Amino acid sequence: AETAGLSFALTLDLFSAYVWRGCVYNDEPVFQPAATLAYATGEFGTFGLGLWGNLDLTDRNRQVSGGGLNEIDYSLFHTFDAGDFTLEWGHLWYTFPKVNGRDYCDSTKEVYLSVSHNNDLVTPFASLTYDYDLLDGFYFNAGLNKEVALSDQLTLGAEISVGAGDDDYMAYVGVDESGLMDFNASVYATYALTDALSVSAKLAWVSLLDRDARDAEPYREEDLLWGGVSLNLAL
Repeated sequence: AETAGLSFALTLDLFSAYVWRGCVYNDEPVFQPAATLAYATGEFGTFGLGLWGNLDLTDRNRQVSGGGLNEIDYSLFHTFDAGDFTLEWGHLWYTFPKVNGRDYCDSTKEVYLSVSHNNDLVTPFASLTYDYDLLDGFYFNAGLNKEVALSDQLTLGAEISVGAGDDDYMAYVGVDESGLMDFNASVYATYALTDALSVSAKLAWVSLLDRDARDAEPYREEDLLWGGVSLNLAL
């Protein structure tokens, strides 16, 4: 934010799958709400906290249809500008509530640092994440993003990224050697209904890159075309 003040954002995502860092946790519809409360200081950047959840809308992961809340994540972050660069660092807590029977997954914690370069041509970005709880491993992601405003209301965008993990982090995809983890490509559109309310649509492709990980098949799909729609509120 350019000036100091408190802000609130709410996003309601309805997607055809739950995809995270090349891992297809669910290849059937999910509902993923998120909320962010932030305070912009102006000179010292913006501090905030976030809440994110995943609800399976089918019984794919032993969840009740329409009510399968199986993940709640909490975040703290600080973002600030340094010349043409935007930097962010923060902490993430991943928790997996028990819905039907045993726990869905082990909880874990991460710290991260990300940077993007703001320019009129294309925006390169990179992030480094350290899972210091469950795996004691590093994940690195880098990519390019481009947005074009066709009007005051309609914005189109496209993004590509590649992720990699060290030998500890690659346990998430069933292998124990460092390597490339995932490739992602997406196109999206956002339409502003009012100054505070907008709707968006996204179409994405994900591919699990590591050959041994693809053979291990720990998740639903190794390649997947997925997408969905979102309702976004920013105050």
